[in-house]
Amino acid sequence: MRNIVKFFLLKTTILSLTITNVVANSNVVGNWTYGAYGTPTVFKVKPLSMELCESFDISTGICNGANDVAFIPNVTDDNGRCDLAGVAPGAVACTAAGTDGIPKNVTFNYMKATISRTMWLTGSVEPKDTNGDTIQWQSNSDYDGNLSQCVTNSSNTNTNGSSAPLGSTSGTPSEQAIFFLNGPGNDDYYGNASTSSWSEARGNSQDNPQATPDWNAGCNSGDFDTFQELEFVSIPPLDASGYTSTTTSSCGNYSYYNDYSGVWQEDGTGNEITRQIIWQSGLSSSDEGLVMIYKLTSPYTRTSDTPPTLRMAFDVTGGLRAQFSQYIATEDTSPGTEFCTLDVGRPSVTITISD
Repeated sequence: MRNIVKFFLLKTTILSLTITNVVANSNVVGNWTYGAYGTPTVFKVKPLSMELCESFDISTGICNGANDVAFIPNVTDDNGRCDLAGVAPGAVACTAAGTDGIPKNVTFNYMKATISRTMWLTGSVEPKDTNGDTIQWQSNSDYDGNLSQCVTNSSNTNTNGSSAPLGSTSGTPSEQAIFFLNGPGNDDYYGNASTSSWSEARGNSQDNPQATPDWNAGCNSGDFDTFQELEFVSIPPLDASGYTSTTTSSCGNYSYYNDYSGVWQEDGTGNEITRQIIWQSGLSSSDEGLVMIYKLTSPYTRTSDTPPTLRMAFDVTGGLRAQFSQYIATEDTSPGTEFCTLDVGRPSVTITISD
């Protein structure tokens, strides 16, 4: 009998990633939105490995049970990529082998997935919230910029991990490779990580350190110790306009950094963003894959001789996130520089195993 792990699409991907921050500093008036969301028509991921785990080390993300089981992705088409948005509800997007290796009478609690740090998305996002209302700047005033959408564009490239993934501001969406930026994760800082489910662990979110810069100490006093925790990212439109980026040793006109150690957060208006991931790795320039750990919907213990079926049901609604920004030099009266960035938004996953 052929034993497979099935990746299903039930109406609606794995992942809820990334805390991205844009902060205005000296000699510039900066506005940025906290993020608007759209549903992509293409959402391709490349699975590298999967592991069913009894337990894991919260400081490293390594599964440390005596009976952990590895699954082998079985994706031969499209260079090993699965389009989670491209199949009908309930259809199989891609498979992996290995469920016959799950031992009987052992309880498993976690699924660990490693996927390529590049994802391929097609879609567009308007500067509106889920209710269709205008989103707000970080200052809580309504967005009044000149951009009506942020669009994926195959001509936009970003493969170095230290340059923001830009979207286009007009045109028809085309498939864009979005490369996840470098940044610390739960292997650097516990952040919000926990072995509990997301809903159970939220109350403990302040118990562990996160990568949080002290802007007053850094920019006002020259103490950049907390900046060393971060990976500051360049933004080509601002660089081309003459603005300077913050670094780990100085404050520039703008700062943009990435932090994967906060597995959940708020959207800037006090509303929590739902995420199922309980642990997420950081990324450095040498990393090919991003590691995520989920807690199973229910603990699983195999009792039958029949190879079990593992189902991962994905929902790509809100799977594309855009952040709109506007920067104007304080001595300048021109419209300034406006741009948008794109990353993965709020897709969700439900993981179940049955005999």
